[in-house]
Amino acid sequence: MTAGAAERTGPVRVFLLDDHEVVRRGIAAVLATDPGIEVVGEGSTAHDAMVRIPALRPDVAVLDVRLPDGDGVTVCRDLLSTVSGLRVLMLTSFSDDEALFSAILAGASGYLLKQILGQDLVAAVRTVAAGGSLLDPAATAAVLARMRRPRRPPDRSTSCPSRNARCSTSSARV
Repeated sequence: MTAGAAERTGPVRVFLLDDHEVVRRGIAAVLATDPGIEVVGEGSTAHDAMVRIPALRPDVAVLDVRLPDGDGVTVCRDLLSTVSGLRVLMLTSFSDDEALFSAILAGASGYLLKQILGQDLVAAVRTVAAGGSLLDPAATAAVLARMRRPRRPPDRSTSCPSRNARCSTSSARV
């Protein structure tokens, strides 16, 4: 990544990954409204991202979740393990709780739905570039609901290796 937000002298460098050209063009046009953000590359497939992002070294990669040759979550995980300082913002049309949790676990700094307003997308890119994290409000509700869900205690009936084995929760004698 280039210099941190406090030390930044140039624009935030962004790479766009979406399998729909019209979406990439729209996102690029929205980001172009901020002179402090520069789109340095685009791709439509996971393969494009894995080749171009390490070469271009953007500050932020905006990744779609669903791609024709893979998924953005795997791209996120693979890129973050190889491109130092990269920040990832997932941008998707689908409110998919599993993709959201997978993206967070893969290291994404943000997860937003494409219904976002243009000015909010610009702010999100800046937030992620500065080291912050953010989630779409609906995604935040899903995370909180999942975290608040009561956990079931482990099923002890399957913890014994066989019917003849003796299971005990007490301490073993030494």
